[in-house]
Amino acid sequence: MSKRTIAIIGATEELGSAFSIGLAKRNYRLLLFDPDIRKLALLGHEIRSLAPSADVEFMNCVMNASWEADIIILTARGNEKKELARKIEQVTNRKIVLNLLSDDDKDDLRKFLPGATIVNIVTRVNHVIDIHSSNADANETAKEIIRAAGFRPATSNNKNNLNQSKINTMETTKWTLDPTHSEIHFKVRHLMVSWVTGSFKQFDASVETDGEDITTAKVKFTAQVNSISTNNEQRDAHLRASDFFDAANHPQLSFESEKLEKIDDENYKLYGTLTIRGNSKKIALNVEYGGVAKDPWGNTRTGFSVSGKINRKDFGVSFSMVSETGGILLGEDVSINANVEFVQQVAAQVKAA
Repeated sequence: MSKRTIAIIGATEELGSAFSIGLAKRNYRLLLFDPDIRKLALLGHEIRSLAPSADVEFMNCVMNASWEADIIILTARGNEKKELARKIEQVTNRKIVLNLLSDDDKDDLRKFLPGATIVNIVTRVNHVIDIHSSNADANETAKEIIRAAGFRPATSNNKNNLNQSKINTMETTKWTLDPTHSEIHFKVRHLMVSWVTGSFKQFDASVETDGEDITTAKVKFTAQVNSISTNNEQRDAHLRASDFFDAANHPQLSFESEKLEKIDDENYKLYGTLTIRGNSKKIALNVEYGGVAKDPWGNTRTGFSVSGKINRKDFGVSFSMVSETGGILLGEDVSINANVEFVQQVAAQVKAA
């Protein structure tokens, strides 16, 4: 039996894109529609790179697709969603419509699509949580499509029980560092009148999130001590020695996060454990979230600016000297600044939270 043909209206929306990619990888025939031709082209590039043999058509017109599709998935938003609904009104008789729009749109859709069986999909943090429809056959079809797209469905026929029926399942998303667009810097007081700045030239980091919910991020970071640079070779050699980082016995410093706390849409607090010279201590860092974007080659990218301050003596870096005038040669507080960019990898698995 051949798989159903699915039309996704608003294919470049966040959920529309996730469904498009997930179903394409499982060889469903897809008809993808979106008014934004540029975004549609980027989505097409990503699908072709992940699923070269996928049977997918990319169109800017809604009407033709809906005649052919067995199932319609609505994810469009803003003022265009009602217009899209009106365009497919004539061709939805006996079709199943998976509605991923907000609750406010449901009554309108029933008016616009009188001949269709509408299955309302309730989402939380961009993942399918609940299916709500009185039609058992339509529910089963919705489950099939949702599973195929990489999500785990739950069903509820009682609105009062929606919150009780949540299944907290999310797809693990891995993000790998793009070192060509990332940098790690530090600075420390010299004689308490100026600053010495430095960086690590070799480092790596990874982030895992539940779907694209950034607050679930698990961060791991390592830097090679021998790559330290302050633009002075003699000073760099001293920093690698036992007075400071002791690179011979502790070639790496590392950080592993415990939680990411949201302050507002752009600012977060990252808590975790930093290890230097074998000494581990919990620290908190400020994080500015740059958002998510697609590059010209279809890759999904995200970026962060990270800042914070540590006391080097907490980590066993206790070397100190006094100047001829009695001043402290090197400050104890070290300021950290990082600008890092990550590339989203293919989702690894579906797991229970």
